[in-house]
Amino acid sequence: MNTKFKRIGLISKPNATDISATVQALYTLLIDANINIVVDEETAHHISLPSEHIMSISELADQCDLIMSIGGDGTLLSAARALVDKKVPLVGINLGRIGFLVDISPEEMNVQIRQILEGHYHEEERIILNTQIIRNNTLIHEQSAFNEVAIHRLKSPGLIDIETYVNQRFVNAQRSDGLIIATPTGSTAYALSGGGPLMHPSLDAIVLVPINPHTLSNRPLVVDGKSEIGIRFSQRDKHEAQLTCDNVILPSILEDDLINISRHENKIHLLHPTNHDFFNILRVKLDWSKAPQT
Repeated sequence: MNTKFKRIGLISKPNATDISATVQALYTLLIDANINIVVDEETAHHISLPSEHIMSISELADQCDLIMSIGGDGTLLSAARALVDKKVPLVGINLGRIGFLVDISPEEMNVQIRQILEGHYHEEERIILNTQIIRNNTLIHEQSAFNEVAIHRLKSPGLIDIETYVNQRFVNAQRSDGLIIATPTGSTAYALSGGGPLMHPSLDAIVLVPINPHTLSNRPLVVDGKSEIGIRFSQRDKHEAQLTCDNVILPSILEDDLINISRHENKIHLLHPTNHDFFNILRVKLDWSKAPQT
């Protein structure tokens, strides 16, 4: 097959025992297409490959034209965070429960993967967030997030106090269970469960969604994607707070810490089948437009 993707890396869901058949089928499909294949350590559990074809995710990014993620949205999120500095496109094979990002099913894999290899696909660029924890004017931790950054109360039934700034301008102080800062991609994830708006993935925007705010007028706020979000956490009642990026737990937040959140300088490149339709995904995944139950 004549394709621009000469070497493809496979990344699969960690500790999964029920995906071997799909991984093996995809491997066979790519071998038949004369693709050079390398895999991460997890994928190597499902197929037999020489050791020189098994490497870390960061090594895959340096050597591949395309990465294929086999699992759910979480598997692709992990891959995206690891590859954000490499600008390698991603394709998702859906073995998860929902699949807003991974939209190729194992049943349609043979046809749709062949079409992508032949150059027939829809390409998207999606923004990703970069989070910094600043303590005493020193950067102590940095982490990317494809879906969202969240600060929330920890080990306490009490509310926490959060101050929010946009481009160094004070927005508000709120008492709540926490705050979600999400990309358009993340608007269908944690932010949606918090009452945030659905955002088209092509938007260059960031949404701030309070988690159970004490003041009912405290509503989600959408800002320009170039904005810099600043968050300070108050321990007035000695409550603890936790910061996460796509469910990756970051170091504990102290009272005088500053959390800086901004758009990463790079974007994530996703490849979809040519019939990809965001609104159809919403209808299917969110059970819209279903006939009334009788």
